[in-house]
Amino acid sequence: MGRRPVSTVTAIAEALVAVLRGLSWVDAASASEYLPSAVGSQVCAFVVPYNQETRALPSSLDDDTMTLTHVLTVEFWIQHRNGQAATTMQQARDAGTLAIAALLAHDGEGYTIAREYGFEERIDPAPVQHMNVPWLVSSLRVPAENEVTT
Repeated sequence: MGRRPVSTVTAIAEALVAVLRGLSWVDAASASEYLPSAVGSQVCAFVVPYNQETRALPSSLDDDTMTLTHVLTVEFWIQHRNGQAATTMQQARDAGTLAIAALLAHDGEGYTIAREYGFEERIDPAPVQHMNVPWLVSSLRVPAENEVTT
């Protein structure tokens, strides 16, 4: 029996980016960038390696395969424009929920959601200055898994 190709964490991250790029409210998405590159973008989504976790639980190990569970971080950078605080706050609050729904809808398309783990979202306590523009950053922790042949 031939070995199955290993899906790398980078491949899983790229599959998540493909879903995020398809969201109408996301202007740019990337797994290779981590900061907005244009002030013209209102919402950017980045699958960043920061705080990434990978686990192989003993119960997932057998003679031929093991299941790896990864927790990847998606950062949504929402640009704050003067006079539009309500829009910025709404986009930051809704980013995680909307992204979770889309990621679940595409589960199995380059990644598998690890359903025994939960998604987690956190919004930074204050805007971040980048390119002299304030951005509100919402971080979503996405649990994904893949099977690896040993």
